[in-house]
Amino acid sequence: MTLKFVENPELDPDQIAELRKSVGWDGRRNKLEKIIGCTYMTAACYDDDLLVGCVDVISDGVDDAFIRNLVVRPEYQGRGIGLKLLVIVNNRLKADCIKTVNVLFEPELASFYTRAGFRIVGGGLIDNETERS
Repeated sequence: MTLKFVENPELDPDQIAELRKSVGWDGRRNKLEKIIGCTYMTAACYDDDLLVGCVDVISDGVDDAFIRNLVVRPEYQGRGIGLKLLVIVNNRLKADCIKTVNVLFEPELASFYTRAGFRIVGGGLIDNETERS
C-alpha cells in the first residue's frame, strides 16, 4: 500500500461517486460533474490509482470556510487518512488567513473532529432533498 495525498487533484466524478457509495452515501454523479472544480479546494488520498479518501472545502476566500464531504473508504478507515486530509485543508486555510473553519457531522463523529482540533458547538441543518422525498 502506497498512500499519496494530493491537494486539488484532477478528480473523476465516477471515482468520487464510487467512493461515496462505498460508505453508503448516494453517488450524486450528475451533481458531482457540476461541483468538481467549483470548490475552494479539495484534498484527496490515493492508493496507487484508487481514490481512498477525499474532502472538499467551500470558502469566501477571506473569512470563513466550510469543510464538507470528508469520506474514506471503509477498508482504509482507522489509518489516519481522514485526519491527514483535515490537516492538509486546515494548513492551506491557515496559510490563506481564513479565520473560521466549520464542519457539520453526525454526533457519533464528535470525538474524531475533536481530535482533529475542532471545538464542538451547536448548529442546525435543513436537508431540502430529504424534505422532497
